Amino acid sequence: MSINPFVADPAIPARLAAVAPDARAAIAARVKAALLAGPEQLSSNGGGVLTADTAASLVAEFGLASARDLMCLLLDTAKDIARPGISNFFVGAVGLEAETGNLILGGNVEFPGTHLGFTLHGEGFVFTRAMSRGTNISVIAIGEAHPCAHCRQCLAEYAASEKLELIDPLGHTLTLAQLYPWPFDPNYLGESGAVPGRELWPALKFDEDVTSPAAEALLTKGRRSHSPYSKCPGAVLLHLRDGNVVAGHAIESVAFNPTIHPIQAALVDLLAHGYAYSDIVGGTLGTVRGGDVDYTVSTRELLTRLAPETPLLVLGWTP
Repeated sequence: MSINPFVADPAIPARLAAVAPDARAAIAARVKAALLAGPEQLSSNGGGVLTADTAASLVAEFGLASARDLMCLLLDTAKDIARPGISNFFVGAVGLEAETGNLILGGNVEFPGTHLGFTLHGEGFVFTRAMSRGTNISVIAIGEAHPCAHCRQCLAEYAASEKLELIDPLGHTLTLAQLYPWPFDPNYLGESGAVPGRELWPALKFDEDVTSPAAEALLTKGRRSHSPYSKCPGAVLLHLRDGNVVAGHAIESVAFNPTIHPIQAALVDLLAHGYAYSDIVGGTLGTVRGGDVDYTVSTRELLTRLAPETPLLVLGWTP
């Protein structure tokens, strides 16, 4: 076990322990019911997102000290989103949206049959989901507030990460700066970091005439791709059996790895909305063909493992 140099506030685990088991079960049931807005309707507040109003109502009804205590209590509920098909080690994470006060639930995802580099960590799931929604995370709750070094590098990519707090049921409240002092951050390569909702590629256009009905949605997603280092934006749409579409774009890291591939980001939206891999009936990828980063091969690999025989349309574009 690693050595913990940080002091926890004992009042926090004491408060959490005072929440009776039946109250915990009632909170979990209410939250699960509130999150069922997924496959039926891809609403802005569906897909693993608990609204600020609902969170405040639960805090008041069950006499909790704050939304932060609620976040810690929801970590087990968030594990329901996890898909650790290799390790069987379930991780839940709950993020607080800075702009809305909504809570985003997420978990770790592993992909048997392909390489470990595609693995999504719980923290990365929550931040990728927020990036898709155009929001920042101000506080994230995890089982122990010391994410792995991979996640610390991932979180350091975001422009708002200097204000990020990490909390846990043990009573820790830590900043990312405490956990990752002297980070290798975007400033080293002259960049400001990931900003949700920002269009880095407003002039993005296809290399050829495109008749696909998904083209405009793909361009919209691709223009928000955080790809300042490779200059190769990427985006993926996953077409679902019920006619809905989930989407994701690349989130590059100043360290290159960990970079979130577009297909990983789209799968975050898929799982957050309660879909299964078997619901995927098609995919559309936008990528810089032959660029320093071309997502064609990696997208085909992962999609083929998850949804065999699913067609993938690849469209080339220029930033």
